[in-house]
Amino acid sequence: MIRAGRGQTVDAVREVLDPPDVDMHALLQMRARENRRLDQVLGITSTFASEDERTHEEDIRRVERLLSVVNLETTGWRRLVKVAERSVFQFLPTASCEFATFIRCVTFHTWIVGVLNPNDPQNRELQQVDLTVEEITNAIFEFSEHGQTNVSPTQIHNTLGQWITSREDDLDYRAINLIFPLYDKLWRLVAATVICAQCYPVSRNPLLDFCENPTRRQFTISMGGTGDSSAADVVNEVLRLHPPIEQISRPYGLPRWQAMLKCHVQTADIKAVHEYDEGGSRMREPREFMPERWQNEVKPAMFAFGEGKLRCPAHGWVPAAAALIAAKVMDGIDGVRLRMERPSGGGDTRYNWEGWTVRRVR
Repeated sequence: MIRAGRGQTVDAVREVLDPPDVDMHALLQMRARENRRLDQVLGITSTFASEDERTHEEDIRRVERLLSVVNLETTGWRRLVKVAERSVFQFLPTASCEFATFIRCVTFHTWIVGVLNPNDPQNRELQQVDLTVEEITNAIFEFSEHGQTNVSPTQIHNTLGQWITSREDDLDYRAINLIFPLYDKLWRLVAATVICAQCYPVSRNPLLDFCENPTRRQFTISMGGTGDSSAADVVNEVLRLHPPIEQISRPYGLPRWQAMLKCHVQTADIKAVHEYDEGGSRMREPREFMPERWQNEVKPAMFAFGEGKLRCPAHGWVPAAAALIAAKVMDGIDGVRLRMERPSGGGDTRYNWEGWTVRRVR
């Protein structure tokens, strides 16, 4: 019987994600096979569920166009800053709420209004159509975790079609393709970043400095001086310890002798390989949160966005966007009127944000 293979070293993970002598069509075919449920359950037709090279090229260009409008230092980015701030205050609870639900709503609203609808008023609120923001984000979360949801694709598509209004030249492209998986990975990174800032005070000031001055320069430098961590270092360390995708599998559609050699399915263990540096050596205290390690000459290995030809096209934008939203959340939950509460009972959880709540004090 052919057993699955698991890549946990830097070289092994690179070979799984960007295998040598495998053309683009074969890579897309592997990914589409692994992601069949995206189309079957949610009706996603983007490159993540397609073997077609033209679809892939068009989707990459589409994402690059969207993000170029909201890149750091642009007018769109400055508008995004205001949208993120407003989104936080819109979803702050009147009494209490689950932290993860709050972050999903804030990130989704920021993504829809701030990125996908760049011409909308920055104070726009997404009114209920078939679903509310909380209902649709919960449905996407259920699908991401369990591969299914009780919410019908028709309701999701109709709601998104009403909310995403800037698609006049692209009406045949399904709105859900603009949401999943990018939004799903973004909110997870935002949530993990806020919790790390809550648990490790060393990461708070760089993020709050970025909140006050959300520029490219501020993102990459520290107000504390040489050797101190920047907001970029903090987010990179969050990505290293809490990658939004912990494992990536590829069912090899290769000649039989290669499939036998490599095993039928190869899995890149992203979380495990992040304990090594980019040269392949295991790092000191690899499971500790240490943003300062990103100041070292030899950086930690980083595969949170994939590798090679199928690397996420948003890899250069997401860290700063996540830092912005996380910082605005930290600024909004000020510890006086609102505070975050740790889960009772302790114990290990799969995600660092599980069990946390946001509670209004007065």
